[in-house]
Amino acid sequence: MAQQTSRVQEGVDQIRTQLRKIQRQVTTRRRALEKEFETRRKAFEKEIARVQKDLARQPLVKQAQKQAGSLREGAQSRLEAGVATFLDALPIATKGEIERIDRKLRAIDRKLREMEKTQGHAKPHGHAA
Repeated sequence: MAQQTSRVQEGVDQIRTQLRKIQRQVTTRRRALEKEFETRRKAFEKEIARVQKDLARQPLVKQAQKQAGSLREGAQSRLEAGVATFLDALPIATKGEIERIDRKLRAIDRKLREMEKTQGHAKPHGHAA
């Protein structure tokens, strides 16, 4: 029985040794693949940047970019005009109108406080009922 236990233990030890060896191989291979992947990714990014620069120099691409910018500006101005027309149709105050009303209210509030101060000094503090 002791001999069988010894053999089983030897088998388990051999399996553990083989597993550690396989784990080291897998780790080494994974690291090599990661390094290769990173190298290829960097090379690919460099190539993409080079192609983008080459394309940007092409007259047709420059013209297309110019037209795209022009179209974008036109669309933006039409959108802004449409929004302004839409908002004009609604009974909504603009930011400028609200700011102007705010300034007037603050001025009225100041004048009212001044009047209350002058009346408070002129009249006694009690009210007759």
